[in-house]
Amino acid sequence: MTDTIPPDLYRVARMGWHVLPVHAASRAACFRGAVDHATCDPDIIARWAARWPGCGWRVVCGPSRLFALDVDRPGTHAADGVAALAALVRRHGPLPPRPMTRTGGSGGAVLFFRHDGQALRGQAGCPAPGLDPHRGRQAVTIPPGAHPATGGAYTWRVPPWDVPPPPIPHWLAALLAPAPQPMPPRRMAADRAPGVLLRALHAVCDAPAGMANTTLNARAYALGRWCGAGMMDMAQARDTLLHAAQRRRIPLNEARATIRSGLNAGLRNPRPVRGGRP
Repeated sequence: MTDTIPPDLYRVARMGWHVLPVHAASRAACFRGAVDHATCDPDIIARWAARWPGCGWRVVCGPSRLFALDVDRPGTHAADGVAALAALVRRHGPLPPRPMTRTGGSGGAVLFFRHDGQALRGQAGCPAPGLDPHRGRQAVTIPPGAHPATGGAYTWRVPPWDVPPPPIPHWLAALLAPAPQPMPPRRMAADRAPGVLLRALHAVCDAPAGMANTTLNARAYALGRWCGAGMMDMAQARDTLLHAAQRRRIPLNEARATIRSGLNAGLRNPRPVRGGRP
């Protein structure tokens, strides 16, 4: 039954590329949920080819372990991806030999690389206008087939059975890496806790004569608010204040009572966290 499969398609299926059929007139998938059912099983592909003769084909990147870079040519596209890619290569270094198609629309190209699980952005125009990356559940058209608008045929410039997909160049993966996630506000605030503890220690030790216990109470209340917001360890706050009180020679029983009162009051009124600054 596999004799119904176009020869080039059979070859990529044998390489583990997961494909799905698309309507020739629109490039829309021939059935609902096709991306999740993309396969490299020749028997299934043969049934699809028999059911939708003359259909186009797309490869789904994720299960095929592929990263595809669509390079637009000016004309049917606003941006010149060929020039953009050439500029990146001049700046960062050459691309390794890789499979490449000639697209049926603008006559651009799709470059195929092996995807080893790197986190990559997939938005159009990354890393430059005219360059569209594809990975994961994204799919790209491969031969055989024709562009629905121009009628231009998709062909292999460099077929993958001659040159297997190489790893993504490090510089290209770096340009496509997702932006670092901002640190959660609570974590950012918690990172400031050691400095707050140190300032509380110095404030008590350096308090004016007759103001040591009042300062201890005020600092205990402030640290209690940090503890109440979950940004400081209660035991660490208590130990720091007790150490400051001992250095200032505040009587132990008096210091403990003041610290307990101040911390408890602060716990009842925790500091809000806004943008990482409590």
